[in-house]
Amino acid sequence: MAGPGITEFKKLTLETLQVGDEFVSDDHLVIPEDIEAHGFAVEDDHPWLAEGVAPPTLMANQALHLRHSKYLVHAGLHARMEFNFVEPIKLGMRVRTRGRVIDKYERRGKPYMVTEYVTEDDAGRVLVRGQFTQMIIPEPEARPWPRALRPGSRSGRLFHRS
Repeated sequence: MAGPGITEFKKLTLETLQVGDEFVSDDHLVIPEDIEAHGFAVEDDHPWLAEGVAPPTLMANQALHLRHSKYLVHAGLHARMEFNFVEPIKLGMRVRTRGRVIDKYERRGKPYMVTEYVTEDDAGRVLVRGQFTQMIIPEPEARPWPRALRPGSRSGRLFHRS
């Protein structure tokens, strides 16, 4: 049980996830290194980058990581991404992303979640909105150690003390 002011994180599963769950990212100050690194990563060398305008997808990872603010996430797979670029993200802006789970389902035995999100500047002006679908990859179940590898086992020791 978490104490006062401490967030308790649950493992993300289709069962623990609730439609309507809301997420909020930390604030992020857009710095020159963000624009340079992202432009390099996505091979975008558009002239506007030199003018302090960020690649439109700069804050996409902030949206994708929203679920980490509430759940312990073992792994995930991006199945679908939708972006609506409303205003440019610029150098020196302080931005935050908010999201809400709008659907969860199972398809072909695999669990999925759908999150709608909006990225805003510190004045609340919408910069990007969209939604994404992610597969929820569950944590593998623990298996017992093979007998030869169990701590204290005398049979099949891998390491020998001199």
